[in-house]
Amino acid sequence: MKAYLLLFFISAILLLGTVAIYRKTRQGSFLLGMCILYFWTFLGAWFFIGDALSGYQGYKIGLAYYYLMEKMFPFELDHCYTVALWGYGLFTVALLAGVFLMIPRKGARQSASAPLPLDHRVFLVVAVVAAVASFLIVRPLMMQAIQDGESVYLVTRTTFFEGSTIHALCNELAAFSLLLGWSLYLTGDGPRHFARTGGAWIGYAYPVALVLLELYLMLLGNKHELFMGLVLGLLLFFGNAQRPAYGRLAIYVGFVAVPLFLTGQVRGRSLHELPKDPEEKAKVPPPFTVPILAHVPRAPKASGPGMRLGQMFFSNEMFAAHFSLYGICRNHVRPVPGISARYLASSLVPRLMQEERPPTAYDAYADQCGLMEGQGYTIHQAAAWYMNGGWPLVGVGGLFFGLIWGLLMRWNGRSSGKWLPLRILSVMGTSCWTAYLPMLVRDGPETLKALLLEGFALPIGVVLLAAIFAMRHPGREPVGHGT
Repeated sequence: MKAYLLLFFISAILLLGTVAIYRKTRQGSFLLGMCILYFWTFLGAWFFIGDALSGYQGYKIGLAYYYLMEKMFPFELDHCYTVALWGYGLFTVALLAGVFLMIPRKGARQSASAPLPLDHRVFLVVAVVAAVASFLIVRPLMMQAIQDGESVYLVTRTTFFEGSTIHALCNELAAFSLLLGWSLYLTGDGPRHFARTGGAWIGYAYPVALVLLELYLMLLGNKHELFMGLVLGLLLFFGNAQRPAYGRLAIYVGFVAVPLFLTGQVRGRSLHELPKDPEEKAKVPPPFTVPILAHVPRAPKASGPGMRLGQMFFSNEMFAAHFSLYGICRNHVRPVPGISARYLASSLVPRLMQEERPPTAYDAYADQCGLMEGQGYTIHQAAAWYMNGGWPLVGVGGLFFGLIWGLLMRWNGRSSGKWLPLRILSVMGTSCWTAYLPMLVRDGPETLKALLLEGFALPIGVVLLAAIFAMRHPGREPVGHGT
């Protein structure tokens, strides 16, 4: 019960701090961001503590994180788990402190600039070009997987192929282009920041193009592009709409949420297996080798509606990164000072000049814990900062990310300058940060480079391009409501 008391204490501090900051800023993206941070940091703790106290009976309500104990190490409710909770508390409280230091003491003054017109044809063209480029890069591997009767997702995720980075960036760009473009299109008349131009046909082109892209991403088994695009699109919808049209919003969310759910159900199966019930081909799985899980069935069949719902909605994402600080204490992992900085410095050199990169904080953590890479677990941002310099850097890391977040909140909607990229950044900055938070939380400081490129440059770049094209055709009138 001590673990529950500590968890409640930390959660109460985070709640009070979050409410205090929201009252000062009135920025809804901050609330969503803190929910994302809490999900990947503490939400799994509420279920794990109860599960451990019950003797690991949580499979009866649909918990399925037990396989991680074989891939990583046994998770127990001991001294190291308490240390891990304190570590996550230090990181998140320091993050809140950084945000509080940067936000303005008074409400942010919104820019009085006229809405910026966007040419929505640009979003559609960019999405098509990016998706086609992605397909051409990965096509040989996809054809091989289909021919061999294997899962395209498993083959493309476990096989290195030339152009894999560009392939991933193209997928993200395609998803951003459609989900951001359609979101801003659906905000209707009287927008705050972005007005729409183009023909009425665009309102029907967006859902058609999105369905085609989702079918392609479903075949690849990719979900994070759609999830990031959905979060960013929702934030921009509410930030841009004077009077949100919730009916349109529901259609928008439905077009993304359903494929997200289906992808998680089918991505481990080949095309030949998709029409079949997965239980038809399933063999009786061997029991767990971890002694404390001897009574837990590896693939339990749902015995009631509660267990079925649990198996459907409980996500192992709540647990994988959460246990990384626990593993540091349990396995007496030693910090490797500056390991992330060395990797970031090396990543600035093109691979043609430097083929091999130095190890990351994740690599050092996995090595000292005796783990195999790429086995379904991740490292929490707090644990990665520990790897760079011990417990003091856990607090420093949280403060650092809080200062960045707070700076973006300070800039939010306040730029009325003539430099177009800065104006768009002031509108989209906090939304881009929040949408990329799931990636930040589940990795180390090495993600800073990806944050700049994938989190900011891609979504802001496509909006900037649409604005430039609209400015070069000033005679085009804003469209009506459309779809």
